[in-house]
Amino acid sequence: MEKGNEQIFTLDILPLYKAVEDDARELILAGFLERFGFIDHSLNPDLKDMMGTYSKDGYVFFVAFDHGELVATGAVTKEDDRVGRIERMSVKKAYRRKGIGQRMLSKLEDAARSSQYERLVLETHNTWENAVRLYASNGYHLVSDDGQRYHFEKNLGL
Repeated sequence: MEKGNEQIFTLDILPLYKAVEDDARELILAGFLERFGFIDHSLNPDLKDMMGTYSKDGYVFFVAFDHGELVATGAVTKEDDRVGRIERMSVKKAYRRKGIGQRMLSKLEDAARSSQYERLVLETHNTWENAVRLYASNGYHLVSDDGQRYHFEKNLGL
């Protein structure tokens, strides 16, 4: 659906469920392959059993669909009782820069508040300019740069 030059998405964001686990894994890995040119599976042990990994207390994993097509993923994991970590934010290439990452981030922040997290942390590669802009424009503050990744945090104001 188009409105002027802006596409309108009927985005449904749901908790991860078994029937789409493989598709979610593939979306995340396709993003890595695109960005890095290779996939190091040893760096992604959580993707082997996503349903098990993300069903722990304080964890949540969401999948987003546009007209039934999986277009984005995102997760919050538990750092400690007061701090959550945003992870596995990925938007299918054809759907980027259309507000889907923004909507997923908002859903993750709402989930973090529901888990009583006071602060969120995340990291992203410092060359991923769109991701850096997304987080900075949503109140995430750069706390460190290890040369490859920017580390951000945001107080949720609970």
